[in-house]
This record gives sequence, structure tokens and C-alpha cells, in this order.
Amino acid sequence: MNQPAIRFLMTAVLGFSVSSAAVAQEKLNFEDHIKPIFRSKCASCHNTNKKTADLDLSNYTAMMQGGGSGAAIEPGDAANSYLFMLINHDSEPYMPPNSDKIPDAMIQTVRAWIDAGAPETSSSKVMLSKPKVNLSVDVSAAGTRPEGPAPLPDVLNMEPVVHTPATTAVSAIATSPWAKLVAVAGQKQVVLYNSETLQPLGVLPFPEGQARVLKFSRNGALLLAGGGQGAAKGLAVVWEIKTGQRIIQVGDELDEVLAADISADQSLVALGGPGKVVRVYNTATGELAYEIVKHTDWVTSLEFSPDSILLATADRAGGLHVWESFTGREYLTLPGHKGGINAVSWRIDSNVLASASEDATIQLWEMEEGRNVKNWSAHGGGTLSMEFCRDGRLVSCGRDRVSKIWDQNGAQQLAFEAFSDLALQVSHCDETNRVIAGDWTGEVRVWNAADGVRAGNLTTNPPMLETRIQQAEAQIAPLNEALAGARKELETVTAAKTEHAQKIEVAKAAYAAAQKSLTDHQALLKTQEGQLTDAQAKQTATQQKLASLQKAVPELKSAAEKAAQVATMMTEDANLKTVVENLNTQVAAQTAELASTEAAMTAVVAEVASYTQAIDGSKKQVVVDEQQIVAAKTNMDTLVAALAPIDEMVASSQTKLNVAQEAVNSTTAEVERWKQYIALRDELKILEEKRAEKRAVELASLEAIAALEEKQKLMESAQQTIQAKTQEIADTQKKMTDLTAIVAAADQQQTSMKQMIDKTEQALPVLQAAVKQAKSAIEMLPADAEVKKSVDALEQTTIAKVETLATTRQQLADVEKKTAETKTEIAAAVTGLATAKMEMTAAQEMMAALSADSAAMQKAADEAKAKLAAAEAELSKVQQMVDARKEKLRPQLQVTQAAAD
Repeated sequence: MNQPAIRFLMTAVLGFSVSSAAVAQEKLNFEDHIKPIFRSKCASCHNTNKKTADLDLSNYTAMMQGGGSGAAIEPGDAANSYLFMLINHDSEPYMPPNSDKIPDAMIQTVRAWIDAGAPETSSSKVMLSKPKVNLSVDVSAAGTRPEGPAPLPDVLNMEPVVHTPATTAVSAIATSPWAKLVAVAGQKQVVLYNSETLQPLGVLPFPEGQARVLKFSRNGALLLAGGGQGAAKGLAVVWEIKTGQRIIQVGDELDEVLAADISADQSLVALGGPGKVVRVYNTATGELAYEIVKHTDWVTSLEFSPDSILLATADRAGGLHVWESFTGREYLTLPGHKGGINAVSWRIDSNVLASASEDATIQLWEMEEGRNVKNWSAHGGGTLSMEFCRDGRLVSCGRDRVSKIWDQNGAQQLAFEAFSDLALQVSHCDETNRVIAGDWTGEVRVWNAADGVRAGNLTTNPPMLETRIQQAEAQIAPLNEALAGARKELETVTAAKTEHAQKIEVAKAAYAAAQKSLTDHQALLKTQEGQLTDAQAKQTATQQKLASLQKAVPELKSAAEKAAQVATMMTEDANLKTVVENLNTQVAAQTAELASTEAAMTAVVAEVASYTQAIDGSKKQVVVDEQQIVAAKTNMDTLVAALAPIDEMVASSQTKLNVAQEAVNSTTAEVERWKQYIALRDELKILEEKRAEKRAVELASLEAIAALEEKQKLMESAQQTIQAKTQEIADTQKKMTDLTAIVAAADQQQTSMKQMIDKTEQALPVLQAAVKQAKSAIEMLPADAEVKKSVDALEQTTIAKVETLATTRQQLADVEKKTAETKTEIAAAVTGLATAKMEMTAAQEMMAALSADSAAMQKAADEAKAKLAAAEAELSKVQQMVDARKEKLRPQLQVTQAAAD
């Protein structure tokens, strides 16, 4: 390949000189393509020795660190890269200053390099741009409960980042303003707990070091942590509470961050520390909004007002200032503390600021004039932590090891049990009215603020998940043993109850039998009494009949005898004889009736006697039955009464069994829960690995596509060059033809003009001699007008010939000059034609070389896309697995939250 030609071509294509190998074989990179641009256009103001706006563009590392306005570029996103917007004149101040915009070819090269991931060298990996996050919220109703349910964590990873043999001093505690949620800082982690059940809800990794400050956003949706490593690194990060995802990271301090907060509208994050500077960042871009440099000592505390309008900052020297949060302009200076200030806190209406100091006091400041409206001595030796509660009370702790609650008049409402060492951090959960505090030894206590009773403890150093399983599994055996004992006890008392119940049933049966016997005998007695009554009635009737017959039969018999005597006496009296016969018949009949009645009377008397005797027996049996019922009832009541203690024993045993079973179930469920969380931990690890693999494949795909696009752009440029040079060659060749024709015509014109000059030069002496002779003739013939006229004409002709000769000579000179110029132009065209042909040949050679690589690069790009699709599919598969695991754990989490509610 013709190297000079390609170099010349690329100078035209890219706007500056690069090697053909770099263009044809390497991707766009800082060292080969961008650094020369910056060096020629920017380095006079942005170099190692002169960092205008704190920006150095002379080397890649310095450039990527950005300047006073934050990051200079966003890899993969030129349109949102601050540096590109300046050089493209999309944003002011336009760069370079007081100068024309740099060439478009250079700008497009910078754009292509940033969009391709901004690699440093041809072998560097490109970077993906960070996603933009819009966190802005409306604070028009500052201090009121946000609509919807309070933000609470979903299923989060429970695995601690680290577990140490001993705990360290509690460095930060924060409570959610609207949820039963508390965050405590540990080594390289922040642990979330339910502030009512005290159950862990998740671990947020903070691998940068120790969090020195924790702040929930005013709506409770975010958690901010500021910290790092002393004398090494400091920053602030923000997590989304629901997902546990880190969504913002700002600051790059040379020492750890001691104070930080996020504004209520979530547009700003402020941080400070040993550097004595407060830096305020824009959350939307991550860029530095402004700096506050007034503090003379370490910045120890800061907080935005609940309405986002003001920012209070305090330092170790007792400096306390209030600033306009959006501009950084000073609003108030609040002098009065005699020692370092450890905490500032705003009342929920933003009208009062509280400050706590090593001078032992808590002081309240109103925001109209900055007057100190109240101060009191809170903790002997120094107040170390303090905050406003939602209801206007204040909670604090200090070097006296005690945590306290105050009203705004400084009246102590409650003092909690003292720690064994300095009480370092305190917070109040408004949703549960609980106070959470931690000390120098790492102990974290939770108290009910209503009565001061300790509800439990939290830890900043939770055990690893395997340890939790071991601890839970170790409880199962004794719990099962207790369960077996409770089950055996229940079986024993249940058997006793069954036996006693059987006795009660027997007693009930006896009581029922006695009642039945009484009922039966009473019914029988009633029947017998009825029968006796009937028999007695029958006896009375029979007795009456018998008495009548006993009286009537003798009389009737006597009458018959007398009538028979008279009939004997009066045999002739047939009627009398008939009467006598009838009377005798009646006597016989009535005598028989008397005998029958006497027999019936004997029978009915016997029957009455029998019924009377039976009734007497039945009455005696009824008395016996009644006595048996009383005895059976007494026995049954005694047995039933004796059942209650047995029931209590059974209930007690059942309760013991239920408690034991619940303990076994709970512990077994806990083991299973921790197993699920271990599985979740492992799956989340795989998920992160798959994300990293996907990012790596995505980067490779981006590189391949960028390289292909770069190659395609070069091919397009080469093709355009070929087309342009083809046209240029044709135009030049036509121009040369036209110029050659012009030269030929000019040559003919010069020949003609030279011939005319030669003829004129030869004729002039003759004409001049003729004029001279003619004038002599006129002198000889002065009166001849015609001669004079002819001589004058001859003289004028001669003069004209002289002038024509001069003009023709000048025209000849002009034509000769023009011809020379045209020949020079032809020579230049010949040179240009040769150059254009050389450039076209170079472009054709480049096109051939690029075309040869393009297929392979297209294949590589397609393969990279396929790998990316596979990586995305694998990532989606693992994500689904994680989601399924979380779905299994979510009911238990909801039970925990419901228990808290």
C-alpha cells in the first residue's frame, strides 16, 4: 500500500495526520486519535501545569477524573458528555474560548470515540455509560405522610458482607420517617431491621469502609450513607429501600465523609468531613453543584431543611452556618457553642434548627433572624448525638452514657438505662415510638419511649447465614425433646380424662336409669291407682247391688211363698197361679243373681285388695327410685365437677404442646428460611456474575460493533474519496484539454501577431520616409490643397501604424503572459492529476483492504450480538430464578411486616 498517499488521504478524512495502520487496523482510542486533537486545541489551557477549571486533558487518567464541574465525559454517551457539549457548542461556555469552533471532522471523531466507550488505547476495554437517575420529588407538602404504603424493603440479601469476632463502636443509626424501619451501620455494611419486631430485613453492602452517617430521605424511599476509610477515601451513596439497589454515588474525598444528607426533593446530596469543605452534588448528573469553604475545622454534621430550602452545616470548632441549599449563598451564621458541634437537626416545619455540642448543650435556633430561642445542658461531658422527633420532641445521647427524650423547653421527659460506655448514636422511630441507641462497645439497644422499657437489642455485626442455620438447627433437638415430653404429658392427662369421662358416662347412665325407673314406677303407680279407683267403684256398685238383692230376694221369696199359699188356697184362680209362677221364676232368677253378685263381690274385694297392695309396693319403689336418683345425681355431679381440673390439665398440656410445636415449627421454618436466604445469596451471586458476564459480552459487542462501524465509516470515507477523486480526475482532464486548446489558439494568435508586427516594422520606415518626402513636396507645392490632403492622410496612416504596432506588441506580451500562465496551470493540473490518481489508487487500495476486513468484522459483530443475546437470556433465566426465590420468601416477610402492624 502507498503509505504517503494513505497518510495524505487520512489527513483529509480525519483532519489531522495519523498512521494508516492505526486507522485501518485499530479502533478509535485516546492515545492515537483524541490526544492529538486535545493537544492541538485544548492543551494550552488544560494541562498538568495549568488546569483551567481543574481539568487536565493532557493524559487519559487526568481527563477521566474530570474537573471542577464533575465528569468530563460519559463513556458511551457523547450527547450527555459535558466536554463534548462544550466543544460542540451545545452548552456554554463554548470551547475553545474566544475562538472558532474546532473543525467538524475533529468533533465527529471525539463523538465517535465517546460513543464507542472512550477506550484509552487500541487494546483497552471500552466502558459503558452510567444510567441516569431522576430522583426529584415534590416537597410542597413537607412534613406530611406521603400517599400510599410506607416504603419497606422487599426480599433483600441477608448475608453480611463481613462478620467479625467482636463489634466496633456504633458509627451511625437512622430510622425511617414513615415506616417501622431502622438502619444501623457496621463494618462495610448497613443492616436494616424492623423497628417493632426487631427482625433483620436485609444487608446493604458498603465495601468502601465504615458508614459514619446514615440518613433516610424525607419520604423514606431512600437511604443515604456517608463514610469511607480515614485518610484514604470518602464518598456518599444512596440506596433504594424497596429493592436495596445502589442508585447514586457521589464524592471522591481524600478522607472519610463524616456528614452527609440528601435534600427533601432529592435533587441534591451534601457531604463534608476532615477536608473542611462542604460539597453539594446534583443527583441527576452526579456533578458538583457548588462548594462551601467557610468552615475552619472538620465538618461534623449537616442537614437539609424538610422543605429543601436551607442547608445547615456545623464543624468541630463550634462553627454553625445556614445556607441557601440551591445556591450555596450564606443565609445565617449562628454563634454560641463553646465546643465542637456533633449534630444538627431540623424541626419538621423547617422553622427551628437544633444543634448539639461537646459543650454539653442542645440549642434551638429560629430561622427568621437566627436567634437562639432555647438552650440547655443535656449530657455531662458532651452531647454526641441528637435529632428532632416528628412530634417536636428531641432525643439525644452523650458522654454520660445515657439516652434521653426532651420537650422543646429543655424539660427531660425520660432517661433510659445507661450504657456501659459512651453513648454515640441515637434515633427515634416515629412509627413505633421507640428509641434506638448505640455505644462505643457496639451494643445497640431499643427502648419503648412511652415507659423506658427495653424492647430488645440489635446488632451491627449479624452472623453469617450458615451460622444462623447452625444456631437454629442446634435448637431443634431440645425443642423436639420438649415437644415429645409435652406430647406424652398430654397423652397421660388425656387418658385420665377419657377414663374419667367414661365414669361420668356410667354415672349419667345410672342417673338416667334411675330417672327412667322412677318414671316407669310413677307411671305404673298412676295406672294402678286408676285400676284401684275403677275396682273400688266396681266394688261399690257391686256392694250396692248385693245389698239390694240381699234385701229384695227374701222379700220376693216371702211374697212368692205367700202368693203360692194363696194360690193353693185358690187353685181355681189361673191368674194367681200365673203370678205365683212368675214370682217363683223371679225368686229363682234373683237368688241366682244374688249368688252371682256375692261371688262378684268377693272377686272385686280381692281385686281391690290386690291393687291396694300393688300400690303400696309401687309407692315404696318410687321412694327407692327417688333416693337412687339423688344418689346417682350426686355421683354424676361429683364426677362432672372433678372433670374441670382434668380439663384444665388437658388444656395446660395442650398449650404446652402447642407452644412446643410452635417452637419446633418456628425453628424449623427459620432453618428453612435461612436455607432459602442462603440459596438467594448464592443465586444473587450468580446473578451478579451473569450481569458481569453480560456487561463483558456487551462491552465486547460494543467494541466489535464500534470497530465495524468505524471500519464502515472509513469505507464510506474511502468510497467518497474514490468518487471525489474520480470526478476530480475527470474535471482535471477536461480542464487540461480546455487549457491545451486555449494554448494552441494563443500560439496561433501569437504567430499572427508576430507576423503583423514584422510587416509593420518593415513598412514603417518606408512610410516614415514617404511622409518625409511628401512633406518636402508640400513645401514645394503649398497652394495645392489636394496634395496637402494626401500628405496629411499618409502621415495619419503612419501614426496609426506606429500606434497599432505598440498596441499589437502589448497584446502579444499579454497573450504570451496568459499563455505562460495557462501552461503553468496545465503543469499544475498535470501534477494535480497525478496526485488525484495517486490518492484514488490509495483510496482504492484502502477500500480493498477495508472490504477484506469488513466481512470478518461483520461476522465478529454478529457473533458478539449472538453472545450478547445468549448472555441476556442466561441473565434473564437467573433473574427469574431469583424472582422465584424472592416470591417464596415474600410471604414470610409479609407475615413479619403484618406482625409489626
